[in-house]
Amino acid sequence: MPLLRKERGFKSHSHHTLLLLFTPLVSLFTLADPLCASAMAVSVWLDCDPGHDDALAIVLAAHSPAIALAGVSTVFGNQSLDKTTRNALRMLHAVGAAVRVPVHAGAAKPLLRPPVACPEIHGDSGLNIHPSGATLPDSTHEARAHAPAILCMAEAVRSGSVLVCTGALTNAALMLSVFPELAAPSTRIVFMGGSLGEGNTGAVAEFNMQVDPHAAHIVLNSGADVTMVPLQVTHTALVTEDVLSRVRGGTPDAPRTRFRDTVANLLMFFAATYANVFGFHSGPPLHDPVAVAYVLAPELFVTEMARIDVECESPLSYGQTVWDRWKQSGRAANVRVTRSMDVSSFWHLMVSAIASADAVSPLNVDLATASYTEGVTATVTRIV
Repeated sequence: MPLLRKERGFKSHSHHTLLLLFTPLVSLFTLADPLCASAMAVSVWLDCDPGHDDALAIVLAAHSPAIALAGVSTVFGNQSLDKTTRNALRMLHAVGAAVRVPVHAGAAKPLLRPPVACPEIHGDSGLNIHPSGATLPDSTHEARAHAPAILCMAEAVRSGSVLVCTGALTNAALMLSVFPELAAPSTRIVFMGGSLGEGNTGAVAEFNMQVDPHAAHIVLNSGADVTMVPLQVTHTALVTEDVLSRVRGGTPDAPRTRFRDTVANLLMFFAATYANVFGFHSGPPLHDPVAVAYVLAPELFVTEMARIDVECESPLSYGQTVWDRWKQSGRAANVRVTRSMDVSSFWHLMVSAIASADAVSPLNVDLATASYTEGVTATVTRIV
């Protein structure tokens, strides 16, 4: 039997329990004092293609006190690069982090294959909302244009940031190719993607791997410290009716607000498309925040070192992450694969981050009677 192990992370179990209890409160203090946040947190650079589940990954990364979000880069995928970049900016604005977290537009197409998108799941905008909800407003901020995304990513990684990828691995592959000194065990990359069996957009291929298998091949064979969060784990993070109720709020401790309603309506759109396309009728899997959760609380996961190779050529299976389960290839393990997760604790982290974001979201400010300063608790407009 392959050796499975429970991750030992950045904190003890008792420390983690306290973190779950006090995440919303601590987040308010760390937002107000970035030096405090950086002193106690793991630095993360988030590379994403928002996308509904990417949007929630932004919430978790921006509002977990154990993470200091150094920057966000975008990539084609769930929609075109211009749309995923706009969505990242919109979501950072919604969570009150548009000033402190820079956004950089990355690759607009795969290394070798033609670009594809996923409007059947994420809609024409990449972040469509349920018809009952209001449109997510645009940010007044723009993506940074002073330097290429991979240069800023590389600077962050050199400084110790963990690179978390929740879309195609194109930006990560370009960074490792242009800066080969980063293709080393000191570089930590955690990505959501791949499958140990059945795929989603391909028979045996998961979407992020399928859209740029050559990039995935580069990253998995780079020599970096790579952790894979596959479908078999993310499919356990289902947005059930109970989870949706916790997100929406409506209790004295968590009143309904414009921000909470916006997040709930994003998830309702996601639930409808997942039910229609993939037959998930108990709620959609919230893939991407699981990769952030691994960095935040690795002790929630069971992992295994494995040999994973990426099929790049076959028209039937390109993008397949081929798992040498029985170690017959004779090739060394190259990826840490997550095999399972404490789902209840994951949702506690996610709901706590949503509460923290809700406390400072400009979506909750009554513009007729209040002003808004990023990082300061918002004047909450409750929805009765």
